Amino acid sequence: MEKINTKAYIINLKYGIWENQLWLEAEDSPSMQSAFEKAKQGLEEVAQGSQNSSDFFNKAIEHFALFGFDRIQK
Repeated sequence: MEKINTKAYIINLKYGIWENQLWLEAEDSPSMQSAFEKAKQGLEEVAQGSQNSSDFFNKAIEHFALFGFDRIQK
């Protein structure tokens, strides 16, 4: 069985004055790097549909999961 190499994808989230780092894990490949860039571009829309920073954080995790990323703790 072939082992898939994964890597951490890290993004700094901001919502008003709140800031937090979100660590994600996915396959280390050009296609996942491209998916990460595409997912980042959709974050403004996620923020606009959020009620507060906690809601935004949870929706951001769900948003990245749609692109194949799993949240990890650093």
